[in-house]
Amino acid sequence: MNTVEKGNKLEDDFYNYLRDQQKRGLLVYGVHSPKLCTIHKKKKYYCSERKADVEFDVVVELFREGSSLPHLHVVFECKNYKSSVPEHRVTEFSDKIRRIFGHAAKGIMVVSSRLQSGAENIANNRGMGIAKYDELGLEVIAERKGGIRIENRYVKSQIFSDNGAAKSLKFSAYHDGRYFGSIDQMLRSFDSNLPIDSKQANIKASETVQYISDEKIQESAQNLLALVEYHSGPVDLTNICSVLSLELTFTEQTVQDADGKRILGSANFDRKSIQVNTHDSELQERFTIGHEIGHFYLFHDRYLRSEIIVEQDLFMDNETENVFNYDRLEIQANIFASELLLPTQIFQVKIDESREFLGIKDRGHGYIFVDNQPCNYTPYNDLLIQLSLFFKVSKQAIQIKLMRMKLLTDNR
Repeated sequence: MNTVEKGNKLEDDFYNYLRDQQKRGLLVYGVHSPKLCTIHKKKKYYCSERKADVEFDVVVELFREGSSLPHLHVVFECKNYKSSVPEHRVTEFSDKIRRIFGHAAKGIMVVSSRLQSGAENIANNRGMGIAKYDELGLEVIAERKGGIRIENRYVKSQIFSDNGAAKSLKFSAYHDGRYFGSIDQMLRSFDSNLPIDSKQANIKASETVQYISDEKIQESAQNLLALVEYHSGPVDLTNICSVLSLELTFTEQTVQDADGKRILGSANFDRKSIQVNTHDSELQERFTIGHEIGHFYLFHDRYLRSEIIVEQDLFMDNETENVFNYDRLEIQANIFASELLLPTQIFQVKIDESREFLGIKDRGHGYIFVDNQPCNYTPYNDLLIQLSLFFKVSKQAIQIKLMRMKLLTDNR
């Protein structure tokens, strides 16, 4: 795909995204009726200076009630660059807007990947905004009752390069020193005629994701296992999806997000569907499915419209001081997947059986002890293999479960 084709694809995808938001009633929600907010692609406007029409990629026009002319244009220029937008492109775009609209427009450069932090200065100097759009990114329900508050630093990590890059959002934006996690938030900030709550105008950290204790998550997993009449052995995840009316599909594709992270699977909460992409192993694949089932069964559709899982998500099992608000959902889904695939009571029975079979004893170092000595490592690894074969879960997932249950002393 050449540069023009890539640019056109981003433009088409972003335009379709805006149209979808409008159909859902999520564009300037609750204030503008559809007729007061129109979306155009490749629309031309007359430029008196050039005595000719000038075309823009995507334009949102906002109207006042009873007016036939828009009072605000939000103009998007789509650039499918893998690095910082060149300064002259920002300057050209800014000049083009001013020639046509004067100050009655807001200009936003739409890109498909993170930028170098210097782009922030260019945008500020020219009064331009930057938005990142990733068609495969997760889509949150933001800043509404029952929704999720996205921290400034999370959105900043979406747009500007840093060492702690977060998982890709479908839409994120920066304008005039403020960060936005939804198109609705950004448009509201532009329109002085709309009542803007200060909390909506500038995203702030907030504990909006409901806390669920490990015990409550375990109880939820046990209830689901009882519903499908599970007794022992590998959990039948296909049957669980069927019972929950979840559409489960598999692809042979290796899918990556805009940052190059491999997407193992995705969930669409509107369609109640789970898609699983190519994995390195069946055992990892099973945990991905369990993780996505967890999102549905823990009612994460209150916060998310769509969700993707990348490999690093599978290893999130404890909150840290700097954990993102959204990450709490991933941690909850991982704990659920662990409880679903490794039911605690049966897991404990199989551990006891395997310890006895392998001659593992508590010699004052813990119920299960491992270090780098072959006399300790070999039986421990054999234990993991036996449990992995019985439950069809990876050795790494079993090790994490043992640590959460405080059964493992690891001195390696």
